[in-house]
Amino acid sequence: NQESRSKHKLVEMKDVALGYGDTPLFEGVNIDLREGEAMELRGRNGAGKTTLIKALLSDRIGVGDPKVFAGSLTLDSHVRIGIYEQEVSGEYFELSLFEAIERMYLDKGLSISTTKVRSLLADYLFTESDGKVPLSRLSGGQKARFQLISMLADDPQLLILDEPTNHLDLPSIEELETALEKYSGAILYVSHDNYFRDKIGGEIVQIGPK
Repeated sequence: NQESRSKHKLVEMKDVALGYGDTPLFEGVNIDLREGEAMELRGRNGAGKTTLIKALLSDRIGVGDPKVFAGSLTLDSHVRIGIYEQEVSGEYFELSLFEAIERMYLDKGLSISTTKVRSLLADYLFTESDGKVPLSRLSGGQKARFQLISMLADDPQLLILDEPTNHLDLPSIEELETALEKYSGAILYVSHDNYFRDKIGGEIVQIGPK
């Protein structure tokens, strides 16, 4: 229902063809993702789902950008984006969880206080003593919770999740789902996990042949 949708478009693609070198990986993709909506990119392995995400973020990261062969691709330049990273950045490994949260906020140019770190630890089900443990010694599930804190630190309006449950154990997947249930912004995601897909829902955009 068009009337009830937000007017604020975060991502728009019109008849986009993307790829590398001389060959498009896919063509004819249309996306209209607005505030508060979810959208799943679906396609075979190698169809170009991750390429599409890279192209979207290329303004932000400029890494081996895919080539736009046709169509137009727009990302709202003011939108705050949260990305779920599978791997914790190595520079945080030797820091205690408390220090890592502090450093991560500062690295993102955000203000942080001891009180704020304490409330984040509590919100994400860490104990006070967990805060003293080096990140490298935390369990997989605890590291995943640190990544959630990082993803949501800037109060993002758009989350980008590329196979977020791939390397996660069940408690970590549940953590992610709980965090996403509380999240009211837009989500663009790729997942082969049917249970996760059902939880997040949203419109499905097919990339390449079915």
